[in-house]
Amino acid sequence: MMDGYLKIRRTCASCGEKLHHHRADDLPAYATIILVGKVVIGGMYAAEVAWSPPMWVQMTLWPLLALAMTLLILPRLKGMVVGMQWAWRMHGFGTDKEPHGPDR
Repeated sequence: MMDGYLKIRRTCASCGEKLHHHRADDLPAYATIILVGKVVIGGMYAAEVAWSPPMWVQMTLWPLLALAMTLLILPRLKGMVVGMQWAWRMHGFGTDKEPHGPDR
């Protein structure tokens, strides 16, 4: 599904489904911030209470962990959002033949 780090392919390499009209927008970034923040802030607090490491350890460990987690999680969450849009037939993934409900 991905063509590079964060770019979605125009079409699926396996089935040919068009993917160019997806709209992941900011949801992957917001979800990444929440997940990484929970882990890093919780880890910082737990480490400080349990071991009270020197400040240079805290200033080295946690930013590196946050960066690594962000780089690992962000593309996966973007793929998940596009996959959910496809599964729920959102943003152009549906066909004109599908019913749109009683009010349309």
